[in-house]
Amino acid sequence: MKVIVETPKWSFTKYHTVRGKTEREFLSPLPNLFNYGYIPGTKAADGMEKDVIVLGARMPQGPADVVEAGVVSIIDDGLADDKVIASADGKVTEDAKIRIHIFFSAYMAYKAVRYLVAERRLAKCSYGGFTLSPRR
Repeated sequence: MKVIVETPKWSFTKYHTVRGKTEREFLSPLPNLFNYGYIPGTKAADGMEKDVIVLGARMPQGPADVVEAGVVSIIDDGLADDKVIASADGKVTEDAKIRIHIFFSAYMAYKAVRYLVAERRLAKCSYGGFTLSPRR
């Protein structure tokens, strides 16, 4: 499947593409443990294109070809915001599963605090787990 990588692995800066232009969204206290982007031409529950997490080595911003491996269930600001998990070969190592759990548990706690501090409101943010694709 074709994806667009917005935020490369190890980046502290979260990027977001708006009208075809990739812009800085915010700085994170945690480095991104994965390449992060979206699947062009799709639509997620939040109305934006489906998010994708690409496992493996750091990738540059831009297009990439990957294989779907699973889904991470997320609630961000009360809305379902699941992330497709992908890799070059569609496989997920045990180490990657542990990193997914640790990262998203911490990241969603950070997002709740960020909403509270930046917008002065409580927001439901949670990590609901990781599911491998049926063919895995």
